[in-house]
Amino acid sequence: MAKALKVRSRSGRLVSGLVLAVAVVGLVIVLQSAAEQRSWAGTEATVLERLKSGKSVSLKVEYSLPDGSKQVETLSENGSAHQPGTRVAVRYDLRDGRVVDSALADNDQAFWVLGVMLGVVALGALGMNVLAWASQRRSA
Repeated sequence: MAKALKVRSRSGRLVSGLVLAVAVVGLVIVLQSAAEQRSWAGTEATVLERLKSGKSVSLKVEYSLPDGSKQVETLSENGSAHQPGTRVAVRYDLRDGRVVDSALADNDQAFWVLGVMLGVVALGALGMNVLAWASQRRSA
């Protein structure tokens, strides 16, 4: 009987272990980034312009900072489409009175998609590791 998949080889074990490690590290990074972004301050912003470049869409938004100054940023749009003049929620990271990073608050969808994809890859790699390292069954 011919084997359709040979995962018991040394290279098969190495590749399945490597894929599992990369998927788990990627998943941890995505979860940390999502948690960090949720801790940022948030405010309402007005969409000034919708910029389209190829398949990606960015929004030029204006929002007020706690000191009353206005901030204009170009942010990547990952969720629903926003037209100029509409109000959107923005999260920003403020250090020493300056905005060091910002994002639309509705971009959690991107974290979900990436997290689910990496989770599926991690589960598949875990299954391949089980197959690669399981003891070989002997037929009677």
